[in-house]
Amino acid sequence: MTTDEQSEQVDVEDSVATEASHRRMLILAYGIVFLSSMAILVIELVAGRLIAASLGSSLYTWTSVIGVVLMGIAIGNWFGGRLADRYEPRRILPRIFLTSSILTFSILILYTLTSGWDRPTSIGWPYWVALNVLLIFFLPSASLGTISPVVAKLALDQGWSTGATVGNVYAWGATGSIVGTFITGFVLIEAFGTRQIIAAVAIFLALIALALALWGKSSTAGITVALVMLVGLSVFAFADAAWAVERGVSMNLRFDLSIYVFHDESSYAEINVYDTDTENVRAYALDDLVHGYINTEDPTILEYDYAQAYAALTHRIAGDTDTIDTLMIGGGGYVFPRYMALTFPGSRSHVIEIDPKVKAAAEIAFFLPPDDESGVVTYFGDARNVVSDFVQAQAPLDYQFVYLDAFNDFSVPFHLTTLEFNEQIASLLTDDGVYIQNLIDIFNNDHGRFLGAYVATLHETFDYVYVFGTHEQSPTGGRETFVVAASQVPLELDEIGERDGDYLVDMAPVAKWEGVEKDFGMTNLLRRDRGLILTDNYAPVANLIAGLYATQ
Repeated sequence: MTTDEQSEQVDVEDSVATEASHRRMLILAYGIVFLSSMAILVIELVAGRLIAASLGSSLYTWTSVIGVVLMGIAIGNWFGGRLADRYEPRRILPRIFLTSSILTFSILILYTLTSGWDRPTSIGWPYWVALNVLLIFFLPSASLGTISPVVAKLALDQGWSTGATVGNVYAWGATGSIVGTFITGFVLIEAFGTRQIIAAVAIFLALIALALALWGKSSTAGITVALVMLVGLSVFAFADAAWAVERGVSMNLRFDLSIYVFHDESSYAEINVYDTDTENVRAYALDDLVHGYINTEDPTILEYDYAQAYAALTHRIAGDTDTIDTLMIGGGGYVFPRYMALTFPGSRSHVIEIDPKVKAAAEIAFFLPPDDESGVVTYFGDARNVVSDFVQAQAPLDYQFVYLDAFNDFSVPFHLTTLEFNEQIASLLTDDGVYIQNLIDIFNNDHGRFLGAYVATLHETFDYVYVFGTHEQSPTGGRETFVVAASQVPLELDEIGERDGDYLVDMAPVAKWEGVEKDFGMTNLLRRDRGLILTDNYAPVANLIAGLYATQ
């Protein structure tokens, strides 16, 4: 082989080796942007769950989370582009990942600190939610947002076509976001809990920083120290040992959970049960809202106003009936289903509950017996789906009462408010059956649109609709819980809670719609509705309850 041939062969081998090196670099770049994008979406979903636990789940919560994270990504992209022009990617990427790791872990501390803040009266509730999200999640999102432009520069430096390279970077980033979304929503939150996920992501980012530093042959001492510190802080944040709990609470790495007799986190909410100041009475809270109270010594003693109103309506309508077949949509603490099973023994008491951990809390903290002992049978799933299954079943269920207890103040499942859902409920009731619901609104000259629209929608299906307030002087003009009863037959509900044999309760009639006849309260209420009927196609519930935020 001549010298020229040898030289040409060396050149070919060098070219092949260079191309292989560039391909490996591209794969590395795509892997980096995949992992960083996945981390961003994990943080975004966890942000929504964390904020819901302290400030409630609402349209404003998710608007703030999505908006702040996107703002962080946008500013991070802008800043990352300048970093990419100024520094060699191998040199800067480990530092960016380390910074992102530390800022991600800081979410635990900032969230614990801000959860104890009181909202200034000068700041409206939606803006307070947005401010909290901004303080906690903007910097981690921004730091992770700087990674994509630097990685794009790394990929483009390999000499491949610009359009395809940039397109691949975006595609791998989007794929990482998709994976992060599904794995968080379907697996991680249920398996580990939100705070643990935050710590795990922080440590994961630090490990990537360490790997990149080794790859770039730069110093790993600082990253190693930071990684060890993050692991150590995670011990204080999550270990069950008394010394870890005490130190973690003092460092704002965790909350003091000793006040709870039950604490857990599901895919749907943070669940807390705690003893109240009233003897033998425990409170049951989902996220930041109490959903019920139970007397652990005597579950037939109802402590919550709307549960008392449910009982008063049931006893008045049922009269001397000994057994009643009922369906409860939303188990809560299983307070009212258990009351019905004990008060009307032999009755059929069914519950639809979306979250299995809600029933677990009732069994552990409220001493709910097994189904065969309590007389309460639970169907797990979204109420709309389960009700549809009931409707399609060949055997008629024919409930005498259906109760809806699935609304809280800021989180109202709109698909349970619509005309189509009401039609399904009506098909499950006996001819004289009654559908009873509770909802929160404000009934004064400026508010009450949700209550008005909800009642107007009910009347499309049920000829008789009655609205009660859960205060003796209702409507108070402020935020309060209303109880609505709907039926195809007239109900004799005058002086409820006051006659002999009535369940004693403080509740006041607010509005009545019997056939085509409306009393003044109903006429006044329907003015707020402005002709809106809630349907599957259009049910702007979050907008209708916007006035509630001003009273929080």
